[in-house]
Amino acid sequence: SIESWLCLRFHTLAIYIETLRDCYESYVLYSFFQFLIEVLGGEEALVLMLKDKSPTRGAHIWGLGYCMKPWVMGQPLSRRMSYTPDIKSKHHVGMVYAPEKNKHVGMGAAFLPNVPNGGPSSQLPSSPRPIKRVQWTSPFFVKCKFGVLQYVLLKFVSAIFVMVLEMYGLYKEGDFTPRGGYLYICILANLSQCWALYCLVFFYYALKNELGPIRPVGKFLSVKALVFFTWWQSLAISIMFQMGMIPH
Repeated sequence: SIESWLCLRFHTLAIYIETLRDCYESYVLYSFFQFLIEVLGGEEALVLMLKDKSPTRGAHIWGLGYCMKPWVMGQPLSRRMSYTPDIKSKHHVGMVYAPEKNKHVGMGAAFLPNVPNGGPSSQLPSSPRPIKRVQWTSPFFVKCKFGVLQYVLLKFVSAIFVMVLEMYGLYKEGDFTPRGGYLYICILANLSQCWALYCLVFFYYALKNELGPIRPVGKFLSVKALVFFTWWQSLAISIMFQMGMIPH
C-alpha cells in the first residue's frame, strides 16, 4: 500500500519504486525459506534429517519427472578414519553416542567407549582403535536452496537493468514490443518466480511431517499471494492497457 501511494504521488519515479518493491518480494521469499530451515534445526541437522528420507521424496511432480532426474536426498561427502585411545577396564565398557557437527554438511556419529569411574589400576591404556566418520551432504537441499536464491539474485540484477534501460528510454514499461526490455524481463522474471515457488513447494513436500507443528501452509499461501498476485496484477494491467481496455 505504501508503494502504491508513492507511485501515485511521485508518478515520474514510479518505475524505480516498483523495482524496489520487486526486490523486497524476493527478499520475503528467501526469508521464509530460511525460517523453515531454522525451524528444522539449521542446515546441519537438516542434512542429517534428509539423508534418512525415502528416495521417492526427491522424485519430481507435475510432469517434471519425465525430463528431470530425482534429486538425491542425501549422499556421503567424505569418509575418514580417526583414532581414539582404547581403554581396557576390569568393569563393563559401554558405548557413548558422540555426534560431530560440521558447517554446511552433516557429520555421521561416532561411538566412543564409556568407561566407569575407577582408580588407575582399573584402566589400562592400549593401542588406538580406528573409528570411521562419514560426512554427509544433501543434493536435494542444495538444489532447493539454489532454486530460491536464483530468484533473489535475478531480481537484484534485473532491477539494475530496469533502471539503466529506463534512463535511456529502452525499457518501455507496459509495452510488449521486442524492441523494449520490458518483454524480456517479464519472461525471465516469470520463469524464475515459478521455479523458486516450485522449489519451495518441493521442499515442503519432503519435510511436511517435520514442519507440521508450525502449520506452514497458511504462511506459504501468504508468501505466494504476495509474490504472484502483485506480479500478475501489474502484468494484467499492462495487457489491458495495450488492448485499449484502460483509457489514459
